[in-house]
Amino acid sequence: MRALLPLAAVAALVLVGVARGASAAPPVATVTASFPGLSGGDNTTVTVDPPDMGVAAGQGFVVQMVNLAMRIWSTSSATPTVVKTEQLSDLYGQPVNSLTDPRVEYDAASARWFASLTNIDTPAVLLAVSKTSDPTGAWSTFSFRAPGCADQPRLGIADGIVVIGADMFSSCDPPGANLGGELWIVNKQQVLAGAANPAINTYGPNQDFSSFAPVQSLSSTATEYVVSVDNGSSNVVHLVTVDGIPPAAVSVRPVTDILITPLQQPPNAQQPPSSSGRNDPLATNDDRILDSVWENGRLWFSANTACIPPGDSFTRACGRIGEVSTAAKTLTWEADVGVAGAHVFFPAIRPDGVGNLAVVYGESSLTIDPELVTVVRAPDGTLSAPVVIATSAGPHLRFGGNDPRFGDYFAAGRDPTNPAVVWVAGEIGSTVGGGSSAWDTVVASVLVGGGGAAPPVVQPVITPPRLRAHAAKGRVGTTLKLTYTALDDGAGVRTTLAVRNPSSVGIYNATTVKMTLKAGTLYSFPWRVRKAGRFTFCVRSILASGAKSAQSCAIATVG
Repeated sequence: MRALLPLAAVAALVLVGVARGASAAPPVATVTASFPGLSGGDNTTVTVDPPDMGVAAGQGFVVQMVNLAMRIWSTSSATPTVVKTEQLSDLYGQPVNSLTDPRVEYDAASARWFASLTNIDTPAVLLAVSKTSDPTGAWSTFSFRAPGCADQPRLGIADGIVVIGADMFSSCDPPGANLGGELWIVNKQQVLAGAANPAINTYGPNQDFSSFAPVQSLSSTATEYVVSVDNGSSNVVHLVTVDGIPPAAVSVRPVTDILITPLQQPPNAQQPPSSSGRNDPLATNDDRILDSVWENGRLWFSANTACIPPGDSFTRACGRIGEVSTAAKTLTWEADVGVAGAHVFFPAIRPDGVGNLAVVYGESSLTIDPELVTVVRAPDGTLSAPVVIATSAGPHLRFGGNDPRFGDYFAAGRDPTNPAVVWVAGEIGSTVGGGSSAWDTVVASVLVGGGGAAPPVVQPVITPPRLRAHAAKGRVGTTLKLTYTALDDGAGVRTTLAVRNPSSVGIYNATTVKMTLKAGTLYSFPWRVRKAGRFTFCVRSILASGAKSAQSCAIATVG
């Protein structure tokens, strides 16, 4: 199903829904916090245009990555506070001029932060994984060779694998021939453990897929879903599944092509003329998938497209959002986000805890300076009133001699500690042409209410106690104690142990009965050693609710 969402007429749409017997109140979007994000001046070595960004939330922090920098806020108080700003060249240990296109996600299942990036010189895709749930601490970094320029690597996470998908070109500058889409499938547990050479499989580049967008999985799934559309215009969404964990065999299977209303190349977005009379349109790029997310059988995606909004007679840049049932392999609904007389671009999406879809996007026109806007779509199709998060002080001017760019994508991330909150980030333009103030960004939290279901009751978050495994040494034929320390108190907790050989094959598993853990206390598992070698063992705690701590791993050396 397809509907056009004329945001200027949202109130009328809501009334029509109620008149038809809708039983629930329409959704409401409330911006509860809004503050300046990274700007051009925060890339201390070199200013890069446009700002491409990711944002994620988890465990009392919000992380934003833009181009070459990362900023972290603590959300433990009413007012988010900056606790760290770092150059991504320092985080990854890579030359600053070679990095671009960051994404960041918080994975609630492992309580870790994941980030992807491109090195255009190596060339390679890069992955960073926090070593704990605290993003201000240490991260492990990994580099995976690319067969060309890996444009806009998109990051997806499932139970056992991390999947990066990128659009491959023969060269970056100038852009070369389109080689197709490529996937890197990485062993998740190994990167969580900081393995020096995690097992990886690749797929592509495949010219049948001009782009790949792995989903962020918000609920448990062994399968990682990937969506793609054709370059330039597309009347289908390609649904692809990825199963298996390297070094075991991995299956990448194009499942089906799902018919959609054709996505089309959007026109550039108009904006008001500058005080000097310049009238530079904003580049809105192409129709590729910008954002994708999956939860409990529902897959949402967003893209740019062209449309004629109701009440308009001209083709405008619009956002496309849609939902796919991965069980039925069908399109559940799709809609264009459009405004009569204005342009919409770079929609990013996340569902709240009950299936309302929060959308953040840019908007501009001949009378509207570029602004960041959010709207919420309920499962029954009703809409919240659009809320302007931030507005530019004036039109966005050219950066040097380039055409005005306004990012290549914006970002959204659900807060796992409060599923009614979605954090969003996007650009607002600067009135200064060139220099370190060529662009600014804004980060905001959007509280979602109503929309076909009562807002979720947020219970106190009880997190599994953290554990720390300790290295061990022993001899063949003896019983070796594999020890770990509880870093937090915990009641009714089970602890699991998994021992793997150097080929990452599991050779021993054990689980304790429910017990009470005390912070600072040393505990152990007995392991009867039968072979010599260097083994990895990992421990984690599990609550009665099923919540699991991040694994802590160490080496057991047996002589």
